[in-house]
Amino acid sequence: MTEDYFWGVTLDKTKVTEVWDPDVKPDANDSSHVFRGEHTLLVKQAVLGPEVPDGEVNVIEVEAMGYKSDIKFPVVVLKGGTGHSQCVLDLLFPDPPVTFKLVKGNGPIHLLGNHSVGIAGEGMADEEDDDEIDEEFEEEEEEVDEKKRKIAANSNSKGGKAAKRPKIDNESN
Repeated sequence: MTEDYFWGVTLDKTKVTEVWDPDVKPDANDSSHVFRGEHTLLVKQAVLGPEVPDGEVNVIEVEAMGYKSDIKFPVVVLKGGTGHSQCVLDLLFPDPPVTFKLVKGNGPIHLLGNHSVGIAGEGMADEEDDDEIDEEFEEEEEEVDEKKRKIAANSNSKGGKAAKRPKIDNESN
């Protein structure tokens, strides 16, 4: 079971970097954001703020864990005043931390998406459910086998011979 939350961040000249890392421990006094489980981030959209001057190019770069090493690439390039003030993204980050950085322009650029949390301990419930299904299947198999034995015993007690089928004559037409 997962829980999904709306996620967003704004990058501009006053805040050029944001790190998404839900595994970082919050303050001891703040228990409002204590989650256990696996976290994933899906960034779906980038929106350029309306106050961006015409012609100003804004670029956001992402640094995240890749398969064999960390990777760093630009993922958003938006230019003020072009009429294209947003872009659709489909960036899935299964492992924190992820660093978003405004490497060109003054922004603001708003990144929007979903933060999903897989609840810890859910695998145990799934294993228990699988065991119950296996037990039910075995009971049904035993019932079918018992019915087959009864049918076989009944047919053997009636003389032990199979019933004859009537002969069909296909040449009568």
